[in-house]
Amino acid sequence: MEATLAHYFGYQTFRPGQAEIISRVIEHHNVLGVLPTGGGKSLCYQVPGLMLEGTTIVISPLISLMKDQVDQLQAMGIEAAYLNSSLSDPEQREIDQALIQGRLKFLYVAPERFQNPRFTRLLSRLKIPLVAFDEAHCISKWGHDFRPSYREVITKVFQLPQDFVFIALTATATTEVQKDIMHALHIEQPNLVKTSPIRPNLHFKINRTYQRRQFVVKYCREHKKEAGIIYCSTRRVVEELHETLIHNNVKSAIYHAGLTTEEREAAQNDFVYDRVNVVVATNAFGMGIDKSNVRYVIHYNMPGDIESYYQEAGRAGRDGLESECILLYGEQDVGLHRYFIGSSNADEEYKDKMRKKLTKMIQYTKTTRCLEATIVYYFEPNERLTACGKCSNCLEMKREHDMTREAQMIISCIARLNQQESHSVLIQVLRGEATDYIQRYGYNQLTTHGLMKNYTTTELAHLIDELRFQGYLNEYNGKLVCDPSVRDLLHGRVTIMTTPFKQKADEKVLINTVDNVDEYLFDQLVEVRKQLSEKLNIAPTSIFNDFTLEEFAKRQPESKQEMIAISGVGSYKLKHYCPKFIEAIRDYKASSSHV
Repeated sequence: MEATLAHYFGYQTFRPGQAEIISRVIEHHNVLGVLPTGGGKSLCYQVPGLMLEGTTIVISPLISLMKDQVDQLQAMGIEAAYLNSSLSDPEQREIDQALIQGRLKFLYVAPERFQNPRFTRLLSRLKIPLVAFDEAHCISKWGHDFRPSYREVITKVFQLPQDFVFIALTATATTEVQKDIMHALHIEQPNLVKTSPIRPNLHFKINRTYQRRQFVVKYCREHKKEAGIIYCSTRRVVEELHETLIHNNVKSAIYHAGLTTEEREAAQNDFVYDRVNVVVATNAFGMGIDKSNVRYVIHYNMPGDIESYYQEAGRAGRDGLESECILLYGEQDVGLHRYFIGSSNADEEYKDKMRKKLTKMIQYTKTTRCLEATIVYYFEPNERLTACGKCSNCLEMKREHDMTREAQMIISCIARLNQQESHSVLIQVLRGEATDYIQRYGYNQLTTHGLMKNYTTTELAHLIDELRFQGYLNEYNGKLVCDPSVRDLLHGRVTIMTTPFKQKADEKVLINTVDNVDEYLFDQLVEVRKQLSEKLNIAPTSIFNDFTLEEFAKRQPESKQEMIAISGVGSYKLKHYCPKFIEAIRDYKASSSHV
């Protein structure tokens, strides 16, 4: 492997995860590799493809991506080609002949190509040792860029007669998406290879400015020698911002799906070949763009989910140098995404999933935690978290509350729970609740039961999250465990600070001052909504959407007067739906008050 790497690519060592993935492919195991953008995913199929006899088939989503990869391989003296609609008939016949003669080591194709019976008959005649799915998150319905053709092609590939190996590669896949890909491609759990999604050279920032255009113009002027991408949510916004930049003497290109193929190619080439330093684009731009020196990515509008955001932001700094990822956030962005979801033709299950992803994205924009650690936690809940020290939250949030004593109490309680419980159970024990579960396991007999009964559920969640995001607590499959570093905490060798969080008893909490959702109550309210939905034969989100349920879980209203003040509650819903939710909230608060 190392000899192939050095001979063709000029590298002496593999990046994290690469050698393990390649070894498993060589050993004839189907593999899913999850490596961050810029982590060298292509090498994971290119190295074994060069080592194995025959032609490796690479299924790729974009023509530009195929062309870039083929150009790079040919530049290294490796026989490679792509088949797609951009080729003339004579060019396609020439490639067919090269395949039959066994002259090609790599063939890149779009999934739609497998709908052509002539093509699949041609493939059945070849020696194929390996089939690679690039951008494999496109396979999963729950991925942020799901493409039905990617899912459908799997059956066609399975019908080929050769005994080949599958390799699937992606940079952005949640645990759920990983499982979906593995199930579709018959990949066993031990053959999932993933590395940390952390990109240490990226600096994440959130800017809630109301003057987005002025910010972008000023930023581009201050970084006029650097390359950057500015993502906008719609074509109209792209064109308006582009005009603003031109008017302010900032040379930029424009890219969206409404342009002709020639216009898009010209914009891409102008950017790649440094004829312009800025491109203003929708999310149609970027996948497979071979430009490693993008120094900043600005999101003019908030994306609809963290996967999309991280993949797009991750196009900065692929050369490993320091780069900025800036998200400009406005409340109107939320309404646009809710409209996109509501007006889509997807089934209700998919819409609900997208609403939950949107909720996570909104929470990212409002968190006081480390932004890098928040992204890591989203993709890899089991990974040890540490504050990056360089994102806008780490640099700007004032941690003025000394929570060392509170942290020691929380750690002591976890130790007595044998480190085998979730956030919600830990909070219930600390608050002194007496649920059936707690009594069944004897947690009400612990000395730490009720140790922090004067803290609200939200306040305890804040403290536990702080410990988690500072690396003192780790999480494995939903269970909290102590990191070895807690010894310093218990022995008083460290001080832990957090942002102020406790409210005065007589303080009126406004809707926009509450950061955290009581997730335990939220889940109960979702169940109430589900029961009402089944009883009334109404779609769950037609009763109340997730945003309104989050407000219920934050503010915990116990009367119709309190309910009507919450966004999303009208007179009809107040009369017909709210009583059930009020009852659930009262029951929850009553059970939480037990000591």
